Amino acid sequence: MLTLFYNKTTLHDTLIINVSNNLTIKVEHKDDFVYGFDGNNMITFINIFHLSNYLVLPEGYLYLSTDIANLILEKIGINLNDSNNVFPFVVGKVIECILIENTHLHFCRVDIQQEILSIVCGADNIRKDLLVVIARVDTIMPNGLLINRSKLMGYDSYGMICSVRELNLQKHQFNKEGIIELPNYFTKDIGKNFMDVFVNFCKK
Repeated sequence: MLTLFYNKTTLHDTLIINVSNNLTIKVEHKDDFVYGFDGNNMITFINIFHLSNYLVLPEGYLYLSTDIANLILEKIGINLNDSNNVFPFVVGKVIECILIENTHLHFCRVDIQQEILSIVCGADNIRKDLLVVIARVDTIMPNGLLINRSKLMGYDSYGMICSVRELNLQKHQFNKEGIIELPNYFTKDIGKNFMDVFVNFCKK
């Protein structure tokens, strides 16, 4: 799974894309694009400097959007559209929320369009009909945490409902405490890649 990180301040407006963990043997560059290849001539990384000259993106942990993939294809001829692009963060709607007796936890069923996920959530602001951001099983979070299938208080949990802090989105206009409460604007985006729709939301 590809990982992307963008920093406009301390990393001087640089988008870092890790494509694989293979050893980089050869490095090439073209204008603001620096990219590496392994011994089989497969792409290992791409760094884009001065990104704001090409795209407007939120800082922090990102995922491969159509805009980013098309920019890379246009500028250096590398096609990432066929990569393992299973969206790790998706927009979901809580359709059931049941307090687990004698705990602060809730057992939730969350609609992400493709399926209904069962997730145990401990946030105080979790409730039915809330629009949320889901991290699927096998997602690597910005802090390096790997999301696994788990069992809490006898309930199976297949993912995590994310907070602003967990996605490094503190600078944006979401609630700061508890899990992210998405505005109604996101209702039409249930099941979609959150990072794609978030970028469009920031442009509004």
